Amino acid sequence: MDDILLNTEEYILKAKDHIDCWDFIQAKRLLMELLEDQPDHGRAHQLLGWIYASQLNQYDLAEVHFKMAMRFEPYHAATYSDYIYLLKMTSKYAEMIKFAGKAEKIDGVNLCYIQRYKAEAFEMLRDYKNAISAYSEAIINALDEDVISCCERGIERIARKIKIREQMDYVTTLDVA
Repeated sequence: MDDILLNTEEYILKAKDHIDCWDFIQAKRLLMELLEDQPDHGRAHQLLGWIYASQLNQYDLAEVHFKMAMRFEPYHAATYSDYIYLLKMTSKYAEMIKFAGKAEKIDGVNLCYIQRYKAEAFEMLRDYKNAISAYSEAIINALDEDVISCCERGIERIARKIKIREQMDYVTTLDVA
């Protein structure tokens, strides 16, 4: 059993080394080999999902692997950040909001990252009140100045959108009269 565990760890570490060196083909090959032997290995599914999403633009396969990763290793926090990013890339905003609620409960998850993406989803759905609230929560949970600035810009952007919407509503009422 120790040999299997050591072998598994070696596969993951080697795959991560290949990812760090931008050798995604070799990383993918190693992860596929590992999954042939251990189809329930959550971390392998997570890394493979990341490769499919970020490097190969194969979003359907990425989604399958992220969901398998969460099924087999439900407390691996990185999977939640990767999956919410996939949802953003595929414009699944309502699903992002629902998923964020689940992800926020996972120990070790990057809370401000999840909340920022939830805010962006609300913003894209034009639910500005909830977007501002989520951006504010992200700011409270952030330690990175760049993330804080990004969220502050999001709130400022929403203020401009609200003003534009009010102007559009006003113009519409003029056309009716």
